[in-house]
Amino acid sequence: MLPLPTLSRRELLQALATAGEQRPTVVTPNTRLAQSIARDFDRAQAAGGLRAWETADVLPLGAFVARLWEDSLYSARGSSVPLLLTPAQELAAWDEAVRASNLADPVFSVPAAAAQCRDAWQIAHAWRIEARRSASPNEDVAAWLEWSARYERATKGHTDAARLPDVVARGLDLGSPKPARVALAGFDIVTPQLEDFLRALASAGSQVVQVAAPQGDPGPVRVQLTQHKDEITAAARWARARLEADPQARIGVVVPDLVRERARVRRIFAEVMVPGHALGEPGALPFDLSLGAPLDDVPLVADALAILALAGPAIDFAVASRIVRSPFVGEAQTEADVRARLDARLRERSGPQVSLEQLMKLCAAPQGARAQRLLDRLAALSEARKAGLFGSKAPSQWAKAFSDALRAAGFPGERPLDSTEHQALERWHALLADFGSIERVCGKLKFADAHARLARMAAQAIFQPESAEVPVQVLGVLESAGLEFDHLWVMGLTDDAWPLPARPNPFLPIRLQRAAGIPQADPAASLELDRRITEGWKRAAGEVVFSHARAAGDSELAASPLIAAMPEARLESLALAAAPSLRAAIRRGARVETIDDARAPVVPPGLQRGGTGLFRDQSACPFRGFAHRRLGAKPLESPRIGLDARDRGNLLHEMLAEVWKAIDSRAALVALAPERRGELLEKSADAAIARMKKKRGDALAGRFEALERARLVRLVDEWLDVESRRPDFQVLATETKHAVTFGGVTIEARLDRMDAVAKGRAVIDYKTGECATSSWLGERPDEPQLPMYALSGMDVSVVAFAQVKAGKLGFKGLAREEGLVPGVKLVGKDQSHAARQYRDWDHLLARWREELDAIGKGFADGDARVDPKRGPFTCELCDQHTFCRIAEKGSFGVRKGDEADE
Repeated sequence: MLPLPTLSRRELLQALATAGEQRPTVVTPNTRLAQSIARDFDRAQAAGGLRAWETADVLPLGAFVARLWEDSLYSARGSSVPLLLTPAQELAAWDEAVRASNLADPVFSVPAAAAQCRDAWQIAHAWRIEARRSASPNEDVAAWLEWSARYERATKGHTDAARLPDVVARGLDLGSPKPARVALAGFDIVTPQLEDFLRALASAGSQVVQVAAPQGDPGPVRVQLTQHKDEITAAARWARARLEADPQARIGVVVPDLVRERARVRRIFAEVMVPGHALGEPGALPFDLSLGAPLDDVPLVADALAILALAGPAIDFAVASRIVRSPFVGEAQTEADVRARLDARLRERSGPQVSLEQLMKLCAAPQGARAQRLLDRLAALSEARKAGLFGSKAPSQWAKAFSDALRAAGFPGERPLDSTEHQALERWHALLADFGSIERVCGKLKFADAHARLARMAAQAIFQPESAEVPVQVLGVLESAGLEFDHLWVMGLTDDAWPLPARPNPFLPIRLQRAAGIPQADPAASLELDRRITEGWKRAAGEVVFSHARAAGDSELAASPLIAAMPEARLESLALAAAPSLRAAIRRGARVETIDDARAPVVPPGLQRGGTGLFRDQSACPFRGFAHRRLGAKPLESPRIGLDARDRGNLLHEMLAEVWKAIDSRAALVALAPERRGELLEKSADAAIARMKKKRGDALAGRFEALERARLVRLVDEWLDVESRRPDFQVLATETKHAVTFGGVTIEARLDRMDAVAKGRAVIDYKTGECATSSWLGERPDEPQLPMYALSGMDVSVVAFAQVKAGKLGFKGLAREEGLVPGVKLVGKDQSHAARQYRDWDHLLARWREELDAIGKGFADGDARVDPKRGPFTCELCDQHTFCRIAEKGSFGVRKGDEADE
């Protein structure tokens, strides 16, 4: 860096308080340091007894250069000053340059290539790299040279952020306004371009000085913890302790990989510093994360993009579901409950992809919840699409069309926006304006391209809502440059993370990058820069703590060589604050009331909904029966591609019911001619598929319908061969409902089929998967349906599963006598472990009556105990883990899927 006069931080604050030409303009490498210096100046003025003072002129380098450019633009020589491209216009110009080239086809992602091209362009100008002088450029460099030439031609008469310092420097000696004194603060990296700019400033008469780095007494300590998450927790407890000791303390926490760790850092700091925050405990969080989130992560903006996507081709159902539930769609608050129920219904009927027309049709279906105002908004969006979302348009026209479409959808909703949402809405409007401005560098776009480009702009834009000043600052490495604190913790300094590994830009010759001394391109330069940053951290606060993890997963880690020689301290010596748990916050917040929730109110008499599934759930676990059948608690389904096992089972049931309507006995089956049998199977398959298409038309589209029809015909044809080998039978009923009562609970049970056999009747339940008679036997039977029919008083002498599964066709069951149905065993002679306890058919029926009455009585009496029949095995496929909190029972431990977030 150029030799410059030096000011201490104290002298700088004094100079900012003076009037006239000696009052400097302070230039910083980032916004965070500029805000810190301005804040320190304001505090100093207030401490001096002043009630009003002139605001300090402190701003980041980019803003300072842009201000000088703007001053030149409005000066006498403004006509010769090139226009400045916005960041969005720059990226659009690079995108156009890449797409217009013959080299665009092999590029995996044009937008990503355009972004890296812009980075290479900035590096080349900042470090004075002449890539065109490369003797033998590789494929990437050659592509960039072609693209950059196209970009330069397309932006003739304009400039950009990479070239702006040079443009401004050339005009500084032509009478353009410039500050008399410029103070540089916090610059760890000074590029050749910046040096040239500073020389131009000095030559034009500006005095350039630098602010000395913090000069605190270095006394840092090093601590090591087991995992990185332990570092975050320890740093949060440390920050809380320092804040409790001195509410005015300036506390900094540096997280090198803050971009990736942002969500976890915020969660842990919130849990430690404000344990009741997750429960809505009032009060602002006492910490701030320096890096904002991508704009498209903000719910209001994400929903706006989703609404626009719905106006295009079919979208993922997850996006459509978000729109249905969005608070930013018109009348969402008025219809909140009905839209939530509608979303649950849509998940059962929709495919994984859905268009606007399909969504409107599904929302208008007569079954289930109906959100009329949502339907009206979707219809208005459809009309807006017809009016303005077709054809090719200029970006400014698309910006207006997008706004019109969102307005038709009622965006941003009826409820008042909070402060963060209001700022996000303003940022969204600014983004649309930026999008409209890119027509300066690109031509007309179709809807898909316009929406994709707007979505990329939202992903690249960073949103950081304004908030009140807080004492704890959580920072990335670059944001921490030049800042001073009372207490500073720097984490994540392992040997594989610090110093940072070299990451040269692939579009510039690596040899030239290293020769220029770019830290990101050269391990030696990176090491030197990170050493300077580490030394700056040591002096940035009165108390400095460096930390690193000992392990990451199964890998062992060591301390970075840049901190390995520092004295190691035990964590206990840092006087960390206690970290109260959320449970403690709950107990502290209110009187604890203990409720015995093992018994629900008694079930009123009358027919109960749920069919035999009610008894199946109550048998598996009383709480499951209570949650499913009385509270209606069930998981939300996820739309699926094609048919699942349940759908295929329903299709088979429907087809077999159609077949047995036409064939009512074994005699009719045997007498059926082959060609007539084939016709019957085809007709029955068509009828079953037609019923399924009314519910899941998307699942049987195109070739899938033909394949499923062929499967059904083939499988049922093979099954009829099995049926033809049975003794004579007469089909009495198929897919009928009968009311049955056990233990005071009456339900309607659906019977797959009932046959008249040689002695009595046989009840048959179709199964397309694995099945076993043991599911009927013992205490709390798993499958109570057939036992219920056996006790219905209809002279039942056989209960059997009909296993209609390719490769496994046959009957499994129990009977009063032998030979009634092939494969069915006689009670008393079945020596399997489950059946050995029953003497004969009458004994089996008596035991079934006892078990089913006990299950029914338990449900009727309100038995809601968490009592899974087979312990953890019953819980594996249960969907009520979160509700019943089974993981909190020591005998069960953590259930699969309930593991803590790592």
